[in-house]
Amino acid sequence: MATTDHSSAISAVYSRITFVNLLLGAVAYVTFRVLYQIIYYRFFHPLSQFPGPFWASVTRLWIAYHSLKEDECAVEWELHKKYGRVIRITPTLLLVSDASKLPEIYHRQAVKSKHYITGSFGENESVFNMQDWKQHAHFRKMIAGPYSFTNIKKMEPLVDARMQDWVNKVDELFAKTGKAFDFAPWAVFMAYDIISEVGFGAPFGFVETGTDVSGLIQGFHDGLPAFGLMARLHPFTTWIKSTWVGPKYLVAKPEDDSGIGTLMRFRDDLLDKRMKDIKAGTTGGRIDLLQTFLEARTDDGNPLDMEYIKAEVLLVLLAGADTTGTAFQAMMCYVLSHSAVYEKLMAELDGATRAGHLSAMPQYAEVIEHCPYYVACVKEAMRLCPSAPNIFPRLVPEGGMVLEGKYVPEGTEVSCNPWQVHRDENLYGPDATAFRPERWLESEQQTKEYNKYNMGFGYGARVCLGRDLALMELYKGPLQFLRRFRPQIMNEKPPATFLNKGGVGYWKDVWLTIERRAPVV
Repeated sequence: MATTDHSSAISAVYSRITFVNLLLGAVAYVTFRVLYQIIYYRFFHPLSQFPGPFWASVTRLWIAYHSLKEDECAVEWELHKKYGRVIRITPTLLLVSDASKLPEIYHRQAVKSKHYITGSFGENESVFNMQDWKQHAHFRKMIAGPYSFTNIKKMEPLVDARMQDWVNKVDELFAKTGKAFDFAPWAVFMAYDIISEVGFGAPFGFVETGTDVSGLIQGFHDGLPAFGLMARLHPFTTWIKSTWVGPKYLVAKPEDDSGIGTLMRFRDDLLDKRMKDIKAGTTGGRIDLLQTFLEARTDDGNPLDMEYIKAEVLLVLLAGADTTGTAFQAMMCYVLSHSAVYEKLMAELDGATRAGHLSAMPQYAEVIEHCPYYVACVKEAMRLCPSAPNIFPRLVPEGGMVLEGKYVPEGTEVSCNPWQVHRDENLYGPDATAFRPERWLESEQQTKEYNKYNMGFGYGARVCLGRDLALMELYKGPLQFLRRFRPQIMNEKPPATFLNKGGVGYWKDVWLTIERRAPVV
């Protein structure tokens, strides 16, 4: 009898387990978890004391939405105006616009969060997205040599040759014909041919063909929204990558029919050709970035893992030219839209030319010594328009941190964005949002402060390895363009457009006409 009653009870329980009941149970569980997360993050999480939008405090979907909408920087800047220098932009991330906090947040032993591990540019890590500071320092030491200023200075004749090719080509196509052209891609064409010359032994041919070779530029731009989205959803990204979905659909691969897949195939072809040249003894003894990667050795004398080398080569292809091109674009947009700045700049360049201070192709050292206003224009353009207007989170170290008088616990994500810190009125004054190159020349002490708290190439031990090459290009290329031609903006209304896709910026529709300037005598 007891057995019968027990069986009946079990049967009664099973009879209630219907599809509808299971569905209702799942809905109830999800609802509970969502409400729990909202209540916990909003009212009980350690960061609940920091201001910010409601939805930003309870879900990362808020920042993901604004990343896809491409208005993240503008929205966050308005939030800083409303709430102050520290705002909460995800449940676990604080954004700081106080430039004086850069050394504390980006100290030498700062650890990156999983924000950087997206898989959008492949499975393997480059030095850029290595989280642990010790691992980063180890690998950076092995590959840093070719990026040093001493080595870059030796490559200046190669840079000069590519710049001269570029000047000749825009002269032929646009100055002689009077034809209007979009300057935006041409700025990147020059940068790509330079990085391919010093990085891989020969220009890819962007300038010669006047085209986006193999779709490299478009491929990079196409991959940016996904990169920004996956980075901002990184707890979810980490989980989904561990499932079958990640390797199949999220982690970029050479065989993918996508922009990044195109870049990866191009990279693999470069490596394959170089390995064949090494085997055949036809490298010519030239040392470039690629050869340095291949010849580098670990502490125990072994070559670097080929998958790691592929990650570094892809990083050069992705960021080595596009970001420099963006700075060139910004320089032209700002200078040409401020007539007083343009006239003052040209007076300096012409004066230096007449005095014999500038070579036919200006040399880096000459520009630094004799063209201070020009250098100030470059720095001011990069201040207001950083090529990577992005968040760069670090984890708060042991012992925590104090921001605006409030305690931030260990392990919390804290970030600055160059777009915001470069507009800090406490550093740059009430005209921080204005393009005014003179600010870099008014006070030696103030200029030191500007340089100290500049985030244009990253900050601290993680500063961009390619900084010296990029500055060499920017201190020479725009100068030679302005000395040779008189540009005229064609579309002041509407103006050129600055886009921010996934935390990487670039311009489009920078329409110009150019005419040759008379030789300066």
